Amino acid sequence: MHASGGPIRVGNFNRTGHPPVEEPPLPQKSLNPAKLGRIASQLLFLGLTLWTAQRMIAGVRGATIEKYCPFGGVETIIPWITKTGTLCSLSTLNLSMMGGVLVITLLFKRAFCSHICPVGTLSEWTAALGRRLHWRVAIPRGWDRGLRWVKYAGLIAIVYFTFRVQELIFREVDPFYVLFTLGQGHGIAEGPIGVGRLSLAIVLALLLAGLVLPLLFCRFLCPFAAFLTPFSRLGLTRIRRDETKCTKCGRCDKACDWKVRVSTVRSVTDGECSNCQECLHACPVPGALTLGIGPAKTPPLAPAPQATEGGQP
Repeated sequence: MHASGGPIRVGNFNRTGHPPVEEPPLPQKSLNPAKLGRIASQLLFLGLTLWTAQRMIAGVRGATIEKYCPFGGVETIIPWITKTGTLCSLSTLNLSMMGGVLVITLLFKRAFCSHICPVGTLSEWTAALGRRLHWRVAIPRGWDRGLRWVKYAGLIAIVYFTFRVQELIFREVDPFYVLFTLGQGHGIAEGPIGVGRLSLAIVLALLLAGLVLPLLFCRFLCPFAAFLTPFSRLGLTRIRRDETKCTKCGRCDKACDWKVRVSTVRSVTDGECSNCQECLHACPVPGALTLGIGPAKTPPLAPAPQATEGGQP
């Protein structure tokens, strides 16, 4: 008996007579061009948002981040259709941006969330910090799936009451508006004493909670994510898994902050997928996960064994 109780190795073979099974190497931590491109896109749109917000706070005439928000198109689409006009500082530009994001979603799933949205960028960076600090808390999958429905209820409520009162009721707790105006934006700073500070405190608390529950706002509360998710299921460009190469190590699932089960499907159609490609970067087997257009191709069937003269294959 081997002293350690483990398998006895003779040369390159263990005691079963088979060569030892080697685990695939861990993926390298170097940034590839796709990841660098995504980071560059995030920094670009975050920088543009900060620049516009700074001009808005400084009182530059016509400078407002609201007119560049695609969710504004969702908020004002019913008033626009019913000919009552767009709301507050919103305009047809918001409707055009909403349409543009829909096109992006139909082509690349919810890539807007992982490549463009400034709130998504900050939420993702917060989640990455929480992973590094080991502060994350796992919740049961059933709770995770159930909590995702909250954002749909929020979307319906926001659209309905915005139309009824003809005012942007989401503004006071909209992370995009509150965070980048530091609680000093129109409709907040002019409200009751302390409203702007309270709004900013709520938004910061949601953002910091992402240290424990990754992408808390994006996954469970964001109304624009709720609006895009059904269209994202139809997205043409998606992650595809080659079942002949996949070792089912589960690293792709662990890398996904959106909690998409990549390792159980051949083609990721989940509307929550933002095509951030973190699962692809985490995969240790080259070619097991790829980014492609449409569903994954069905692997060819193995040829049937030929019978010999004795009737045996």
